[in-house]
Amino acid sequence: MSINQFKLFATCAKGLEDILASELLALGGADVKAGEGGASFKGDLALVYKANICLRTAVRVLFFLAESPVDSDEALYEFASSIDWSNYMTPDHTLMVDSNVRDSNLTHSQFTSQKIKDAICDQFVEKVGRRPSVDKENPLVKINFHLSNNHGVISLDSSGDSLHKRGYRPKQWKAPLNEALAAGLIQLAGWNSSQTFWDPMCGSGTLPIEAATLATARAPGLTRKKFGFQGWVDFEQSLFIEIRNQIRNQVEIIPELNVIGSDLRGDSLRACKDNAGAAGVGHLIDFRKEDFENIKPIPGTTGILFLNPPYGIRLDQEEGVADVYRLIASVAKARFSGWKLAVMTGYVHALNEMKMTPQKTIRLFNGAIPCKLYLFDL
Repeated sequence: MSINQFKLFATCAKGLEDILASELLALGGADVKAGEGGASFKGDLALVYKANICLRTAVRVLFFLAESPVDSDEALYEFASSIDWSNYMTPDHTLMVDSNVRDSNLTHSQFTSQKIKDAICDQFVEKVGRRPSVDKENPLVKINFHLSNNHGVISLDSSGDSLHKRGYRPKQWKAPLNEALAAGLIQLAGWNSSQTFWDPMCGSGTLPIEAATLATARAPGLTRKKFGFQGWVDFEQSLFIEIRNQIRNQVEIIPELNVIGSDLRGDSLRACKDNAGAAGVGHLIDFRKEDFENIKPIPGTTGILFLNPPYGIRLDQEEGVADVYRLIASVAKARFSGWKLAVMTGYVHALNEMKMTPQKTIRLFNGAIPCKLYLFDL
């Protein structure tokens, strides 16, 4: 096991940076600093493995290689060529370059990806007469290039597929909430397992599933079949298996856990149950077919109603959206006294329709959609 401390960066949705930084500190990350769109930290290979398995709000964990001013295609090629790629792959590896470019002289991400790929392949041809192949679907080594204000950073993507893809959700309903974002929302709302968690418009079940895995300390990466670092030349399989088994053994049993997901659509609930079963928490969630208009808490209980209602972004969705928010406010105020209400929405008229004043408002993004998480005490 390497004791070297590497420079790392975990990316996340805007608005979740502080939550992510707290997760990294809890995992033992050093020099953790939250920044725009993620958090930087330092750690060894063991922490790289652990972070990918355990982080709930991260999208990717990037392994820093080099940085340099980049103001032209020639400068980019020279920068990529300055890295000794034989430290990270062989000609038998497959590779892919993913670029994110903004506010710079170079404006096309596909062009920058191609230029870096050319530099890597040319280096191998010059040294050993052979070159790695490109595989855009399932590469053994995925390279990340970030260019902002003519400053370039090249990293290895240790995650591979986005970490929000837990592996439990083959069945989705309409426009499901991103799993990493859902996990962050729950933590921002301050929910804990001593309280009831209820998503009464549960769709594909993402919020209840993430609540159950959070409450039981079930790491989200335990259901993943593959991570990017498993294709690296220095991948230590025995260390990875040891770490994964340790994390699996940390799963807790919460006898009094009360997590509920309800929806009017029976087909949606079937998908919820399948997804929850795949996540290993199917036995912990009470999925029920119930119209939101009819929901009532068990007398004497308290908890949080957590909703991600329609945003009314598309024209074909606008009709009836205002009625949904008025109904949410009516049901919550009339029947859930003493509870908390959390509403994650991109609907700009939400508060006007609900006629409620939140105790807290948190600005976030759901993909490219600007949203707000409203937290109310009922």
